[in-house]
Amino acid sequence: MTLFGKTLAIMLLTALPAVAAAPPVSAGPGTVTCKDPAHCVVGIGSPPSIKYTVDATALSAEDKTRLKTCVAGKPACIATVAGTENGDPLKVKAASIKWHN
Repeated sequence: MTLFGKTLAIMLLTALPAVAAAPPVSAGPGTVTCKDPAHCVVGIGSPPSIKYTVDATALSAEDKTRLKTCVAGKPACIATVAGTENGDPLKVKAASIKWHN
């Protein structure tokens, strides 16, 4: 294999993980409403004009317990969710959540 071929092979092998990784996403701060930890929505704006669908199943037990209180009709939960894109720019697989209230 020539030097060019080896260099090209190394570049392709090191680029593959970067291409395969989902891009990071940060949603919020916004109003969080949940049916359950797998089905949450972060609404941005008043009234919400952008809505992120959030899968919060990977969050800590403490955060999941707090999310159970974030239902329609109760005082609003305000938070910023950070994670990775979940197949769509407005769908987030949550890795962490920062509460603002």
